[in-house]
Amino acid sequence: MGGAFRQYLQQDTPEEEARLLHRMFVITAAIMFIGSAAALWVQAPNYDPLDLRALPAVAAVNLLLIPAVLMGRLDPRPAFLTSYAVDALYLLSAYAHQYEVFAPLYGLLSQNTYWFPALYVGAFLIFPHALARYLTQTLLALTVLITAMQLGRNPTLLNHRDLIGSVTQFLLVSMVLQVMLIRFGAMRDRLSAMQTAAYRDALTGAYNRRYAEEHLASLQASHTPYSLILMDLDHFKSVNDQHGHAVGDGVLVGVTRLTRNVLPEGGMVARWGGEEFLILLPQRSEEDLRHFIGTLREQYQTLHVGPLLGVTACFGVAHGGPDETPESVLARADAAMYLAKNGGRDDLRFAGHRGARTRSRNPTLTDLPVR
Repeated sequence: MGGAFRQYLQQDTPEEEARLLHRMFVITAAIMFIGSAAALWVQAPNYDPLDLRALPAVAAVNLLLIPAVLMGRLDPRPAFLTSYAVDALYLLSAYAHQYEVFAPLYGLLSQNTYWFPALYVGAFLIFPHALARYLTQTLLALTVLITAMQLGRNPTLLNHRDLIGSVTQFLLVSMVLQVMLIRFGAMRDRLSAMQTAAYRDALTGAYNRRYAEEHLASLQASHTPYSLILMDLDHFKSVNDQHGHAVGDGVLVGVTRLTRNVLPEGGMVARWGGEEFLILLPQRSEEDLRHFIGTLREQYQTLHVGPLLGVTACFGVAHGGPDETPESVLARADAAMYLAKNGGRDDLRFAGHRGARTRSRNPTLTDLPVR
C-alpha cells in the first residue's frame, strides 16, 4: 500500500480543494484538541492512567500541527495522516485498556468507543478511496484482534452478557459501516474521475480552458489580484509537419511538465487551446515575472522529444484585479503575446493598462513595452 500513500502525498490538488483541506484539518485538529482536554477535565481528579499519559500527547500533536498548516510550513495531507495515526493509536490503546479496567467493573464498553465511527467516516471523507480502505480495514482488523486477545486473556468477561452484547454490536456496526463507506468511496472515485475529465486536458494533464475560465471568475468574485500569462509555442505547426503528431504531442506534454515543475505556490497552468497555454500566478512584480518566464524559457530549451531538442515560445503578460473583467485581462495579454509573435518569436511583452487598445493582433500597438 506504499503506492497509495505516495499517490496521496504527491497528488496535484486543485486550489479550491487545497483551501478546503486546510480548513478541514484546522477544524478537525481543533476538535481533537478540545475533545482530549475535555476528557481529562471530566476525569479530574481521578484520571485513568492511560488517558493521563496519552491524551496530553494527542492534544499536543494536534495543537502543534494547526499553526504549521496555517502558516504553510506543512501541507495538510501529511498533517491529516499524522493526526489520524495518532488518534487511531490512542483509540486502539484505550480500547485494549478498557478490558482491563472499565469492562470488568461496569460490564460495558467505555465512552471513548464512540469515536471509532468518526475514524471510519473521516478516512473516506479525507483520503482517497484506496488509502481510506486500507486504513479502515487495518483499523477494523486490529479492533477484532484486540477483542479476541483480551477476551481470551480474561475468559470471565464472557460471563458479562451486557458486555458481550455491546462488544458484538460495536464490531457489527463497524463492519456494516466499513461496507457502506467502501461503496461511498467507490462512488466518490467515479465522481472525482468525472470532475477530472471535465477540468483536465486529456493529453497533457494540465487544467483545461473551462477550468481556467471558472478559476478566473472566482478570482474576480473574491477580489483577488493576479498575474496572467498567455504563452504560445513557436512554429508548432512545423513540428507536427516535420516530425509527426506523436512528437508534437510529446512537446505539449513536456512543456506542461516543465511549466508545472517551476510554478510558484498558488500558480496554475492550463492548456488554453492547441499549442497555447495560460499561466495564472498570484500578482507578481514585473521583475519577478521576467525572472519566472526566463526560467521557463531555459527549461523549454532542455526539452528533448525524439529528434527535437528545445522549443521556444512567446509570452504576453497582463495583471488582473477586481475592477476588470477576466475577458478584458485576457484580451490585453492576448494582444501582448501576438505582438511578441509578430516581432520575431521567442519574445516577451507586457500589456498596457486597462483601457489600452487590445482588439488588434497587429504589431502597431505602442502601449506594450518591449523586453
